Amino acid sequence: MLEKTENAVPVGRREQNKIDTRRAIADAAFDLAVSVGPGSFTVDQIAERAGVSRRTFFNYFHSAEDALTVRTDGFLDLALEVFGRMPQDEPLFDSIIRAFSETTRMEGLLQHGALFRMADSNPDLLRAQLHAWERAEARIVEGLRRRLGADVSELYLTALVGSVLSCTKAAMRDWAAMPYDAAGDPGEQLEGRILAVLTMLRDGFSPRT
Repeated sequence: MLEKTENAVPVGRREQNKIDTRRAIADAAFDLAVSVGPGSFTVDQIAERAGVSRRTFFNYFHSAEDALTVRTDGFLDLALEVFGRMPQDEPLFDSIIRAFSETTRMEGLLQHGALFRMADSNPDLLRAQLHAWERAEARIVEGLRRRLGADVSELYLTALVGSVLSCTKAAMRDWAAMPYDAAGDPGEQLEGRILAVLTMLRDGFSPRT
């Protein structure tokens, strides 16, 4: 669940109610996915667990899978907000790594990792997750464009963001393949893998990384 940051803009009661409803639906969908497995529950069950009507559910999401992948959007919202506060004169990749690290301190990665694992055995969730990654790519490009200026090469931006996301997926796949009974905190292990590949990318995949 997202935490409020120091520079968060206050929202009105109506808007906060919408945020809370959306979050309640997403939490209900995730709880059901964990307890019975993705694809084994209905929109009606999500709505009942969240305490909303079926109609309200569809005011926020198109499907159960959409409700599950909303966490990706929320994490990205927070990460881009944190990244936007980084010093303009700081090396770009240092800002990217720091923003990711600070975001994970506010919102852990374990639920994201669990959904990544679930998608491996559920085509509908995998499809929704791929769409979420595509949305993330477009939004990260815009976030970097604001940092680097309108004159930055589009090829540079898309190649950079594509590389960051590909490395992140590689880290998540490596994490997902580890045994469930592995020692240590799974969320911290996932964070460590992602930080490791981002550092490799920053350093040009040097053997010394």
